[in-house]
Amino acid sequence: MPFLFRVIEKQALLFRVFASLLIVLTSLVLSACSLVPGAQSKEVTLKVWGLWESSTTMSQIISDYKKVKPSVTIIYEKKSPQQYRESLESQIQSGRGPDIFSFHNTWTPMLSRELALVPSSVITGSDFSKSYYPTASTDLKNASKKLVGIPMEIDGLALYFNVDIFNAAGIGAPTTWPELAQDAAKVTVRDTAGNLKTAGVAIGTASNVDHFSDILGLMILQNRGDPKSPTDKSSSDALDYYVNFAKGPNRVWDATMPGSTVAFAGGNLAMYFAPSWRAIEIKNANPLLNFKVVPVPQLKLDEQNVGWASYWAVGVSVKSPNQAEAWNFVKYLTQEQTLIKLYTQAAQSPGRIFGEPYPRVSMATKLASDPILGAYIASAPSMRSFPMASFTWDNGLNDQIIKAYEDAINATVAGTPSSTALGITAKNVANILSRYQTPASR
Repeated sequence: MPFLFRVIEKQALLFRVFASLLIVLTSLVLSACSLVPGAQSKEVTLKVWGLWESSTTMSQIISDYKKVKPSVTIIYEKKSPQQYRESLESQIQSGRGPDIFSFHNTWTPMLSRELALVPSSVITGSDFSKSYYPTASTDLKNASKKLVGIPMEIDGLALYFNVDIFNAAGIGAPTTWPELAQDAAKVTVRDTAGNLKTAGVAIGTASNVDHFSDILGLMILQNRGDPKSPTDKSSSDALDYYVNFAKGPNRVWDATMPGSTVAFAGGNLAMYFAPSWRAIEIKNANPLLNFKVVPVPQLKLDEQNVGWASYWAVGVSVKSPNQAEAWNFVKYLTQEQTLIKLYTQAAQSPGRIFGEPYPRVSMATKLASDPILGAYIASAPSMRSFPMASFTWDNGLNDQIIKAYEDAINATVAGTPSSTALGITAKNVANILSRYQTPASR
């Protein structure tokens, strides 16, 4: 072989060896950067419990992750929300529960024994505060102020209004509670006997207002009351204001109306408060209904806004034998690109029109102009929460506190002074909070 060719061949061989080593080193560096410390390359199986995303939606996410971490097998189970919280706790404590699971933002005190701390390698406290809305920094920390979960969405309350009814009355969407009361009176229609045919707004009762506890909780917080101990005048004033919408001959809602979601979907209700997922139900029930969604009204426009938060987060079990790998998947699950994939996959599912509203502040612009979700994104920076969140089916903090407030509404409607009714509620709420909080979190 000519000398020149032998030299060229040796140089080519050295180049190939160098390139191979470079690829291996690069892969190792990238893998090390993306992994939670302690995560291993051994074969691991992670069990994930969810509530809202279908197996079809999650399968693509899991498939994508498998390409990054081929040694990790993820088994996703979509659970029924009925008795989910009790099952979750009992299964984790018995050692048979999931490694990763969904939980409601108000459940943190109830799950204090089940939730592992979020490692700083997943997200630091300062980065969390910058990345997520302020309510999450309060809701998802345990009694020691340690982070135990990461939001998968942001949701709460917004105001739905029937565009055709409002156009006929020549009015626009209200931005304050006084405006809402005036608008509700304008659009309410009664028959000759004084019975409601078209209700102005679904507020004032408990039995047929689907999210009455959220609405009342929001009113108390906006009025600077304390839903944990509602013995102050601000709380009783909020309750009086709430029930007045269903009182007297000028009422704009009452117990004779169907459930508020059914009434709004049927076109017999002008205004309705609900979380974002109700829009999907309404669209499916009545595709022709012309409605819009706007942020919840405030007491005054020149005061600091207060919104209502009710959303779902993801956590890792303290009993998981593979916590490092579990947190590694949670880190992947909560990054922007994965959230976009989840949203897109969910929006394409049968019966769905959108996915979960993005929980990251940096993603707000992606949904700000959405005709439905934009209202929730606009309210997100001012959202606050309390365990009065409807439809968590927890049979715990929320459901029991909701029952205490339902009793207060019914008593006030029946003529009991609101302060007296809330005095009983305050005692009940204190007992409930004590029952569901561990000694460390009291």
